[in-house]
Amino acid sequence: MNFKLEKIGINTEERYECIYTTIDENGNKNSAAIGLKYFGKDNIGCRIFEGSKTLENIQKTKRYVANITQDPLIFTRSTIGKLPDEYYTDDKDIAILKDAGSYIIVNVVDIEEQKPENTPMDNNQSIFLIKGKIEDITINDESIKAFNRGLYGVIECLVNFSRYQIVDDEKRAEYMERVTENNRIIQRIGNSKTKEAMQIIKKEYEKN
Repeated sequence: MNFKLEKIGINTEERYECIYTTIDENGNKNSAAIGLKYFGKDNIGCRIFEGSKTLENIQKTKRYVANITQDPLIFTRSTIGKLPDEYYTDDKDIAILKDAGSYIIVNVVDIEEQKPENTPMDNNQSIFLIKGKIEDITINDESIKAFNRGLYGVIECLVNFSRYQIVDDEKRAEYMERVTENNRIIQRIGNSKTKEAMQIIKKEYEKN
């Protein structure tokens, strides 16, 4: 089946930040901010490090929901602490964000364990590649688009560059580290325009 994820700002070139919601065998709902990769038609995937409740629930239920939202509190509370129950719909067998602009229900078809490569991680924690098929998509508000990770890396570097000439050497070094890290991420998950923009930014930083 061919789903039109472009309507909610998702294409096959990049990675997007969504709120993944899952449910355990006791009906407890959980949320986490996780990247999403769309491969076309009904194919979707993500990478999750071991030790997370989201991964544990997905391994048991083989199902999750990718919620599209731009609410900063939901992203924050899903990363730090626990998202309160009132943020979810009243469904008993699935976890869905009540105010999501859109949500994608995904059935997991494969879970592959790998050791992380090309990441700044300094431990042996495994990462799990999760492949799924879209079961259904609900669009409540087409104006709410998925956050694009590469674009926000570019914006961060541009904001820092606007201050680069007026900060001290320590701060400049910090900004350069952020350029290096954002470039690493963008080269892996950005589209052609984002990569070109990052090359322009890198060259300007290196001039100064």
